[in-house]
Amino acid sequence: MIVVCPSCQARLRVNEKALSPQNPVISCVRCQSPIRIELPAAERPAFEEATLIFEPAEVGWVIVHDEYTESQTLPLKPGLQIVGRFSESKPCEVMIQSQDRYMSRRHLVIEVVKSKEGVYKYWVSEHPDCTNPTFIDTYPLKRGTTVELVDGVIMQLGKTKVALKTAAAAGTARKAAETVANTDFAKTVLF
Repeated sequence: MIVVCPSCQARLRVNEKALSPQNPVISCVRCQSPIRIELPAAERPAFEEATLIFEPAEVGWVIVHDEYTESQTLPLKPGLQIVGRFSESKPCEVMIQSQDRYMSRRHLVIEVVKSKEGVYKYWVSEHPDCTNPTFIDTYPLKRGTTVELVDGVIMQLGKTKVALKTAAAAGTARKAAETVANTDFAKTVLF
């Protein structure tokens, strides 16, 4: 079967017999992005043409947009991912290279969920290990609350500001980064 990588549009030949319900993910040979392939249900007749449903490898980006920290574009995938300061001893899924001692190594939990309508929703809450402040568009995120994020929202983790860009709004990581780079810095909330 031939599949198209949702990230780089490469056409890939896939041996569907090599896939299993326990491991329905392949890596793109060009960009190395994981591609989830939904296998057809076993009860479907053999003559029915299979419909493949692709989960894009990246459904959004956390983009560091700060006057004190180098720009970075970090991918978000469907599901739960922890966002925090880079650490070799306590790694997380989305690690920001920063010297900000007020950003925890496990600062936020972002969950990306696909709605029944096929639209991705982005939810954020503080990680239980987080001991430092978080602001969403200059409003403090209260411990124990979960907030839905929208495209372009600015989050402040410690003193580091990041923007959320969605794949639906930006299309590609490059366009997302360019859009954020062309906006003014949000004011840093002092605490």
